[in-house]
Amino acid sequence: MIEIKNLSFAHGKNVVFEDFSTVIANNCATLLGGPNGSGKTTLLQLIGGVLMPDSGSIVINGHDISQLKTKEQAELRSIAPQRRIFELAFTVEEIFAIIKQKNRAAHTTDVFEALDLYDLFALKVTELSLGQQQRVSVALALIQSAEYYLLDEPFSAQDSGYTQKLLDLITLLSKTTGVLVISHNTGHIAQYFDENIYLS
Repeated sequence: MIEIKNLSFAHGKNVVFEDFSTVIANNCATLLGGPNGSGKTTLLQLIGGVLMPDSGSIVINGHDISQLKTKEQAELRSIAPQRRIFELAFTVEEIFAIIKQKNRAAHTTDVFEALDLYDLFALKVTELSLGQQQRVSVALALIQSAEYYLLDEPFSAQDSGYTQKLLDLITLLSKTTGVLVISHNTGHIAQYFDENIYLS
């Protein structure tokens, strides 16, 4: 369970959250929606430890993340940012090899198959389309062993076919892990999620 308690955070004078609290359940697919500027990505970055709250706490399965070392935090959640920049011309297979076998999740093969990634293994990641790069980025997060997966706008560069494949994969993964997904367009996908959080 991710427990967010009395969270406050501001970018300079811009207050994003003030005394905000919510709970994100285990073994559950949760959809985080809201208009641009409502704080969706900021909340994900706070849960992911990229940002630190001004006050309040974020507790994941009993662990206050502000008290954990980087390695301990990594074992709790894995993040796919909205845009991951691939600057070096590694092959897709070499990119995935960054995640050592001992740190890979049991569902790694399911991820590669669901997102049709085996066909891309020999290609250089810098030569892929934006949509293909996004699938690599999402998979890079999902193959890491973690208790929660945090995905920021994973559908934005995908056609309807791959959107459906990713939704089916999220449903599968949420049987054994927590999955939190940010999407600005929640109407047509909300039915695939167990819980919905809307930031106004």
